[in-house]
Amino acid sequence: MPAITESPRIAVHGLGAMGLEIVRILHRRGADIVAGIVRPGSGKDGRDLGELAGVTGLALPARGDAGRALRETRPDIVVVAVSTYLDETQYEIFSTAIRSGANVITLAEEMLHPFATDNPLARDLDALARRHRVTVTGTGHQDAYWVNLIGVLAGSTHDLGSVTGRLSWNVDDFGRAVAEQQQVDSTTGEFTRRQAAAERPPTFGHYSLHALAEVLGLTPDGAVETAAEPVIARRDTPCGALGTTVARGRLLGRTDIDTLRTAQGVTLSISSQGSVYGDGESDFNEWRLADTSGKPTLHLRNSELDTAHTTCATLVNRIPDVIAARPGIVTVAELPQLRHRPF
Repeated sequence: MPAITESPRIAVHGLGAMGLEIVRILHRRGADIVAGIVRPGSGKDGRDLGELAGVTGLALPARGDAGRALRETRPDIVVVAVSTYLDETQYEIFSTAIRSGANVITLAEEMLHPFATDNPLARDLDALARRHRVTVTGTGHQDAYWVNLIGVLAGSTHDLGSVTGRLSWNVDDFGRAVAEQQQVDSTTGEFTRRQAAAERPPTFGHYSLHALAEVLGLTPDGAVETAAEPVIARRDTPCGALGTTVARGRLLGRTDIDTLRTAQGVTLSISSQGSVYGDGESDFNEWRLADTSGKPTLHLRNSELDTAHTTCATLVNRIPDVIAARPGIVTVAELPQLRHRPF
């Protein structure tokens, strides 16, 4: 792996809402940002990174040729904030960084625990990273609030029968791609047809439950059971991510309910609502633990969260951990306790 430096050289690949928030956090911390990368043909190609992020003193042009940018700037780690799933496009982004000798840290939800599904790209990526002696890790809001915080909470009980999470986050904080993924502005018929489609991809909770099981030392017993419910607009509601107004009766988003049973008899469940908010709504995470008889034992609620910001700040705080980790794909369960890490 690249040598750990006092101030690692960092490239950011993906300059949408999340990537630019990461740039702002890194810049405020005085981090050594050496490149900002966008897809070829993007309207942001060539524009000043500081201008895009709304900060001064960051006069780097956004670059559309990732391979060349990485060869010339030689970052220790590449932040990837492009999309959710490990598909061919994401694999190419990750592998380009790996072949340049850089570690990779990403917000892609599948990478929180990419072995939760039998994705051959995850096995190939793990082997490639091991050969190049670098690390690949997925992190974000789930790392702190859906996995590690719950691991600490469970550590204060002697009899664990179930862990149940109920979560809400605002689609408008995450941009167009996530809004489309959450089926914002769809009809109920379109929602039903997608639910019935065999190609429907795993949810965010699917990967988070596997990561939580690993942190708790539990063995999954079967596949994640998934259900979903539409979040219907009761009135016309503006959606900033799509630049439109969602009409009454159409979808503001969706709620995914995922359940994972374990060989130890502990049931893990997450109900995650991602939707466009109306007035007075805010993000929250709520967790309830019960013993083996079903009696409630512990309750934790994090109210009025800024999920988008905590997603990006968690990634920034994880950068030194990933640089120091073993080669290959490393899940957050293998990393040290999450903490604030100033540069």
